[in-house]
Parts: sequence; structure tokens; C-alpha cells
Amino acid sequence: MIVKEKKNYFKGRMVKLKDWEVKLQEDFPFMEQDPGAERNTYKKWGFQCSGGWYQLLRKCCEDIVERYAKDGIGINEIDFVPSQIKEKFGTLRFYYHYTDTPNGIAAFDILSTGESLRFMPKAEGEIDEAKARLREDIHAIVRTAEEKSKDICESCGAWGELRVNHGRYRTLCDSCDDKYIKGQIE
Repeated sequence: MIVKEKKNYFKGRMVKLKDWEVKLQEDFPFMEQDPGAERNTYKKWGFQCSGGWYQLLRKCCEDIVERYAKDGIGINEIDFVPSQIKEKFGTLRFYYHYTDTPNGIAAFDILSTGESLRFMPKAEGEIDEAKARLREDIHAIVRTAEEKSKDICESCGAWGELRVNHGRYRTLCDSCDDKYIKGQIE
């Protein structure tokens, strides 16, 4: 029996999967999890992807903070709320909402094309033009991260490509693909 311990690369060294999750929560307050959350998959269960996408997720969070700062909004005032962060069809899916939206992003993912159609969360009441622009920019930041995940190994963070093994879609590098086929990584 092979004992599988989830480990992933971070700054050139192997780290336990939880280490990168904790780091994102420490550095970005809006990424904090809460296992007691009832209606938020991310807050309750955390990341549903592997640590190879850590740098990609970190850059996404940094860009979100930077965009809010451009409007004079500090890191502790950010109204962006992650709803679910996962791998689906081999690429990153980052669903979110805002504190003034009752529902999160809705998406339909099309397997044949890999396309993800998004329906943005609507605020309760009117939002001003500046907030609308901010949210359009946040949408673009998240979509860019999702698109980049098509070329980054979900397991180790090296260059990867979308592959299908045993009916499962994964973005992996050659080395991690070999390990996945041999059952050495999940």
C-alpha cells in the first residue's frame, strides 16, 4: 500500500499542502476560512485544488488587493468573498461573491470546449459606476488566473498541459503525469 502525503512545491522546496493554504489566509484576510460557515463551500471546506497553483492564486489575491487599493480601499475593507476554489475539468475555477450580493457567481462549464459561462452576482440595490468598474476589473483578474491554470501543473507549479487520464482531466507536467498514472499522487 502506498501512503500518499500531499506535498507541493513552494519556493523550490516541498511543503505540506496545508502550508500554502494557511499562508494565503494569513496574507489576505478575505481568504480566511471558517469551518462553521453553512452556505459557503470555500469557507467551510477550503481549497479543492492542489498546491501547484499556489503562486497563481497568490498573484490573483495580490492583484485583487492592488485593484481595491487603486480605489482607496484597504485590505481589511475588501468586500470580495471567495465561494469556492477548485479544479474542474483540469483547470482552476474561482467562484466568488461580494458582501452585498445574496448569491455567488453562477457558472455553466462546457466539457467539450472547456468554456465556463459566468453569470455575475448582482448587488442588492444600485451600485455606483466606480464600484461597477471595480467589479468588472476583479472579474477580469479572476478569469485571467483561471485561464493561466491551463498551463500550470496543479501538483507542482511547473509548466503543464491539460491531459486526460482514465477519464479525468488534469493539468500536469510530464513528471507529475507519470506519478499520477502510477498512483503516486492524487
